Amino acid sequence: MPNRLISDQAGLFTCEVEVSGPILGQALDHESAESLLHSAVIVALSALAQDNPWPQRALDSLAELMLQMRSDALGGH
Repeated sequence: MPNRLISDQAGLFTCEVEVSGPILGQALDHESAESLLHSAVIVALSALAQDNPWPQRALDSLAELMLQMRSDALGGH
């Protein structure tokens, strides 16, 4: 299974992402994978550390992003 290790320069977190299948494997090989995964982990940890309302606001923002990506994919954009 392809994997990628993500960590911050300050040494506050390390995260290993492991995926299955060729599509997600290609995603991990993308030139922006490390920076996007790093940002996603920082957003998640920051929202959780701040507590309400930030975890739900982060989830809502991600849901909006995913719905737009789905809409664009189905619309052929």
